[in-house]
Amino acid sequence: MILSNILLVWFIVSGGLLFFYAWRGIFAAWREPVLRRPVLIIESDDWGAGPADQFTAIKQISRVLEKFADNDGRFPVMTLGMILATVDGEKTLSSGDYYRQQISSSTHEPLLEAIKRGVEAGVFSIQLHGMEHYWPSALLLASKTDKAVMDWLSHAPQIPTEELPSALQSRWVDASILPSRRLDASAVAQAAEEEVNTFQQIFGTVPRVVVPPTFIWTEEVENAWAGAGVAAVITPGNRFESRDESGKPAGKGRAIHNGQSSEINNIVYLVRDDYFEPSLGHTAVKALDQLSAKTRLGRPTLYETHRFNFLGGEEKKNKSLKELERLLSMALKQFPDLAFLSSTKLATILKTRDPEWLELWSRRRIHIWISRLAEIPRLRKLSWLTGWILPAGLIWALTR
Repeated sequence: MILSNILLVWFIVSGGLLFFYAWRGIFAAWREPVLRRPVLIIESDDWGAGPADQFTAIKQISRVLEKFADNDGRFPVMTLGMILATVDGEKTLSSGDYYRQQISSSTHEPLLEAIKRGVEAGVFSIQLHGMEHYWPSALLLASKTDKAVMDWLSHAPQIPTEELPSALQSRWVDASILPSRRLDASAVAQAAEEEVNTFQQIFGTVPRVVVPPTFIWTEEVENAWAGAGVAAVITPGNRFESRDESGKPAGKGRAIHNGQSSEINNIVYLVRDDYFEPSLGHTAVKALDQLSAKTRLGRPTLYETHRFNFLGGEEKKNKSLKELERLLSMALKQFPDLAFLSSTKLATILKTRDPEWLELWSRRRIHIWISRLAEIPRLRKLSWLTGWILPAGLIWALTR
């Protein structure tokens, strides 16, 4: 009797502590969908506006991707985050007003044709990254006080936006001075609608997925995207809304998990927080470790990479292509049931809770739920302090 009363008190007190301090994490880990098989997607940003010779890199990447296929015959998919325009430096400097050069068949025909062939082959999936990779008026303001920005402007449109100061590459804030300032809500809504319409004019389809430049975006722009037909937003696991005094992303909100839907506009979120930048030292071996970790937790692996890995000198490009080939080869060997999907397909699976792809109720789902809880630092410490680590570990072992 005494022992049962002690256990009851322990259960109520310790369970209450866990729930009070970590209930959001507990429920989020359960609500997040659990994939039934490993999923690999390579997400590549910044294609489009800028250097016209990108088409060579696109063709080389396509040839690598077409060497591999999963058990269902799908090629690996590289999503291409498209930047639709950049500044026409000569016109802008001579007039003092902003002039843009939009990608088109007259400026980037070989690139657009190479992308189209890759989409038809099933190795590319196009996504909206932005009209520009900056806010135009912020760029002009910064050029008046920053010589590096003025020099960049004088070489546009051929110079890539990657060479702008990092803070200025954020499209949905005014980072001409720091900390950044919010943009007018009506201007944001108009610009978001304009870039969706421009994407449709260029590619013949409304973008289903958007990747916010530098992962800084606001609720206003997200609502405008949703109203124009966008279904999913790629996130780093949260949303930043500004840049602080040092230029770093700020205004971090609550954690975002895969398959989570906005309560306001019904957009579904995907999480991209693994990196494959070969020119920065991210190897295939390291990327494979990330795939293993995500698979163990029933999550998809979305690798972030950028076009700069595949542009420039031959040695740099060849290294990136070789590491891409190594990653795909090693991933298929380690995970024979690996699935190659696009982010659009994954968003649909998660939004509809497709039972072909997701564990809806099973021992494995409970096992993975407990594994996810163990990844939450605060919850892990509380479990040790309250003694819940023992029953949780037992359930984890029984459901393995």
